[in-house]
This record gives sequence, C-alpha cells and structure tokens, in this order.
Amino acid sequence: MRGPFARFRQSRSDDRELGTGLWRRAHDRFVRAMDRYWQVLEGDRGPDLLSAEQRNGVVHAGNVLAERLPAVRALCVRLHRDHAGDGEHIPPEAADVHRELSRAAHELAATAQALAMHRLGQGSSDSVGRHAERTLAHLDRAEELAARL
Repeated sequence: MRGPFARFRQSRSDDRELGTGLWRRAHDRFVRAMDRYWQVLEGDRGPDLLSAEQRNGVVHAGNVLAERLPAVRALCVRLHRDHAGDGEHIPPEAADVHRELSRAAHELAATAQALAMHRLGQGSSDSVGRHAERTLAHLDRAEELAARL
C-alpha cells in the first residue's frame, strides 16, 4: 500500500496524462477490476479449495493480465491526447475502442468473480481461464481499433 503522498503524486500524474474524463474512467475501471482479482486471490474470506497447481494457474493468469496494465494506460493516454471526450461524450471515431476497453474491464471483473466462485468450490479454473482469455481478446481488439484511428 502506498502512502498518502505517493497516492497524491500518482493522482496528479494521472490527471495530467489521462485527464478526468472518459479515458481516465476507462483506465480506472480496468485497474479496479485488476485490483479486485488480486484481492479475491489473496483474500481470507471463506474456505480456499484451490490446490497448489490450481493456485499457480490463477496466479499465472493474474500475472498475464497485470502485464497488460501498462499497455492499457498507454492506450488511454494516447486516446485522451488524440480523442479527448468531453465529460460523458464519447468521440464517435473512438466509440469502438471505448466499447472494447469497457468490455475488457467488465470481463476482468467477471474473471475475479469466477475466481471467487472457484475458490469456494463452486466454479472451475476453466471458467477463470475463459474470462481471462476474453479480457485479453477485448484488449487486443481495442489496440487493433486504436491503431486504425
């Protein structure tokens, strides 16, 4: 956990690079979903029915997803610079990219939910993997669409 001054400096940097509108929210949604994934994995609530092999698998999936955070940030910074949305307004030329980023954040949140169910013995690692793969596919599609702008 970072201290208050580090969080303040990061917030100012985020405001400068991402603004406070559309692309900042898209970035922050993805980051919050990633944080939730790790919170579920490291959480103490309820029984943890994961074997060592299963735990290694979901940790690996989390690492693969976390490796994409810098790319998501770079994409949102570029989109803010080139296609800044006015508050809630989504620039028409960047609507498809925004949609894919939103879907990626949603799938990542679903990945965390699938992980929670798996830890409780109500789901499978396959479900976690499918959601993680869909998250990555949405990110790939967002980058592909942004390259065409």
